[in-house]
Amino acid sequence: MKFVRVRAIIVVDGKLAIMYRNVEGREFFTFPGGCKEKFETDVDCIIREVREEFGIDVAPIKKLYDYENKGSIEHFYLCVWLTGNFGTGTGEEFKQNNIFGEYSPTFIDIKDIPFLPLMPKEIATKFYLDYKKNKFDFINTKVIPGCLAK
Repeated sequence: MKFVRVRAIIVVDGKLAIMYRNVEGREFFTFPGGCKEKFETDVDCIIREVREEFGIDVAPIKKLYDYENKGSIEHFYLCVWLTGNFGTGTGEEFKQNNIFGEYSPTFIDIKDIPFLPLMPKEIATKFYLDYKKNKFDFINTKVIPGCLAK
């Protein structure tokens, strides 16, 4: 049985909010998100995970991509940053003696995506090409009902 994960794509002024990771000297970047908990919706999971990882509240506004590997199915949602101070997350990632390596919320320029180890690479490439082509027209995108953080 595969895990279901959801991930947020948060664009702010031509930059992408992502998580820098260092696991035993292997450096890379990931989209924020994680595994759904029992009875949790995709929207609930994204809101919880981004708050835990980045300390901000987001609204998922559009599902962009699905990605499947041997261990999980991942859904990627375009999200709007509503409130909060970036970098103030208090999730498991930031506990002392974390066995999963270093986590550091950061921003990267979207134009730098092709040159960075942003994982999964297939989604990073799709996003980069779509962004170059469309700039994701926020004006015509509706917020998913019930997704605003309480």
